[in-house]
Amino acid sequence: MGQARLDFLVFYRGNLASGFNYVYVKRHEGHAFWQKDDKSQQAKDILDTHFDFYNPHFNEQGEPFNWRYRDEWVDMTKVWDHFAEESLAFINTWMSEYRGPSHDDPSLNDEWGVRFKIPGQPEKIIWGLNAFPANLSDFIDFLYGFGK
Repeated sequence: MGQARLDFLVFYRGNLASGFNYVYVKRHEGHAFWQKDDKSQQAKDILDTHFDFYNPHFNEQGEPFNWRYRDEWVDMTKVWDHFAEESLAFINTWMSEYRGPSHDDPSLNDEWGVRFKIPGQPEKIIWGLNAFPANLSDFIDFLYGFGK
């Protein structure tokens, strides 16, 4: 398997009036997961070492079993390199900011952002307010496709 080119990625979209939807994708200690949260849930800290999903777990005898988590998640371990490569292909074409005109009514604003970390580099964020890269919807389709 190739070297992971991404430690984590967080994508959010929404506004301050109605809240934000989040997608979290993280590689940790040899396994990786994808999880989404809707506006009704509190944002999670991607850097928290306890924010981690994986299977199989192992019992005291060393036998594997699948832990049942309350939150839904997708195991990304086997597709991580593909995910990282495709995500970075989108992100690397983007500017760091996309600022459009802000609406006086905050419920009309459409804010989005992607926070990510490449191994050996500081974490980065790219964001926008009422302005978007041309391929943002393709990226969103790609990102949410893992949750289907």
